[in-house]
Amino acid sequence: MRFRWVWLFVIILLLVGCKPSYWVLEKDRIGEGSPDLEIYANYLQIHDDVKGYQVFTILEGRKMVIVSLGSSEKEKKLEVSDVKYSPKETIVTVKRKPAPKANEKNPFILIGLDKIEGDLIVQDESGDRFEETDYQQ
Repeated sequence: MRFRWVWLFVIILLLVGCKPSYWVLEKDRIGEGSPDLEIYANYLQIHDDVKGYQVFTILEGRKMVIVSLGSSEKEKKLEVSDVKYSPKETIVTVKRKPAPKANEKNPFILIGLDKIEGDLIVQDESGDRFEETDYQQ
C-alpha cells in the first residue's frame, strides 16, 4: 500500500512539472498584460498590411509575442501548434485556420512565453518564418 502512495506522489510531481511554458491570451483580456499590448493591437487594425511578430515584456519578465497575418489573410485565424526550447533558440509554430467570421482587419494572436532562450523563430507549420515588425515601442 505504501508503495502505491509513493508512485502516486511521483506521478503528481511529474504532471505538475509538465505544465506548458506558453499560453494564449484571450483578446478581450488584452489590457491585463500591458498597456503596450492594447496599443499595438489597435495599431495592427489601423495598419492592416503589417504581417509578422512583435515581442513585448510583460509581468515578471515574461514575454508576449503578437503574431499578425495582415489583411490579405483576414478570413483566417491563428492557433499555436507548438513551442520548442533549446539553448540556441525558441521556436514558436503557429497554424492558420479558417475564421468562422472575419471580424478583424488584421488577424493576430497573443502568445505568452515564460522565457525566450536564444534566438526567437516564429514560423507556420510549413516552416515559413514570420519576420519581426519594425514597430517602435
